[in-house]
Amino acid sequence: MKKLYKTLCAASLAAVMMLSGCSDNNKQEKQDTKESQSSQNSESSRPAKVTEFKITSSTGAGNSGDVKLEKGDLYAVISVKNFGDIKIKLYPEEAPYSVYNFIECVKTGRYTGRNFHRLIENFMIQGGSPNGLGGGGECIDGGSFKNEVNTSLRHYYGALCYACSALGDLSDGFYIVNAKGSSDPASDYKNTYAANAMKAANYRVQLDQLDKSTENYDLIMSRGTELYEYTVTSADAIKAMNDTITDAVTKTYQERGGISRLDGMYTVFGQTVEGFDVIDKITAVEKVDDGNGNISKPAVDIIIDKIEIFTME
Repeated sequence: MKKLYKTLCAASLAAVMMLSGCSDNNKQEKQDTKESQSSQNSESSRPAKVTEFKITSSTGAGNSGDVKLEKGDLYAVISVKNFGDIKIKLYPEEAPYSVYNFIECVKTGRYTGRNFHRLIENFMIQGGSPNGLGGGGECIDGGSFKNEVNTSLRHYYGALCYACSALGDLSDGFYIVNAKGSSDPASDYKNTYAANAMKAANYRVQLDQLDKSTENYDLIMSRGTELYEYTVTSADAIKAMNDTITDAVTKTYQERGGISRLDGMYTVFGQTVEGFDVIDKITAVEKVDDGNGNISKPAVDIIIDKIEIFTME
């Protein structure tokens, strides 16, 4: 099936390019700053690597409403050369492996000197990849991991999220939502669910009709099945987002802004509490063609000086 083969080729290319939009850990008490994760991230408390798309339904507060740092909370400070600091609350209880992976990558100094390579107004700023283009990364345990979606964490303005390949693979690249316009989550979830359900149905039809005599049949069938299953699970995650809408979710999208059509599709694991002006300044820099016809590459280098992890005292 030429159509499916082309679709898979495009998906594989997108996976290389890293698209961005595309269990509980006990909180620590009275620990200081930069090396505060030594006990939480010991082998005994280390979260298991997420090897299958994980969906956790919750109506907890998460990053809705007025997010503040409280005693014992973990937070990251992303220092961007010539722009300033972005302070982000992390959510190890809601997204345990995602936060663990980020913290461990920070502790190894992995992000120091890396850049923000993709800026799209009213969408996101993306960076942290080793090749400076959105790809080439791996998680702290090697390879990739899968989406860890918790419905209490959503794509509000300032949300910290993992970039994701076309087949749902995550590593160390991340993005921060910069959209300040209000979103209508109920409407967005309805539309994105329908779109994913339709794509999944089309993939299923194409797979069922795939002739065994087709060149590279096994590869096409394997990758096609993976793409189909990822799309089905994404639809399930979007439905879970819709089923757990609260008044606080709707109000936060109205007042803070964000991009609710990404919910369920990508992993949110943090929320900016200070440094929104830095996000805005980065977003506003001049942009040039990224080589693929997209005016999203910053005309000046936007470099991460360092990222540090702290515990609120």
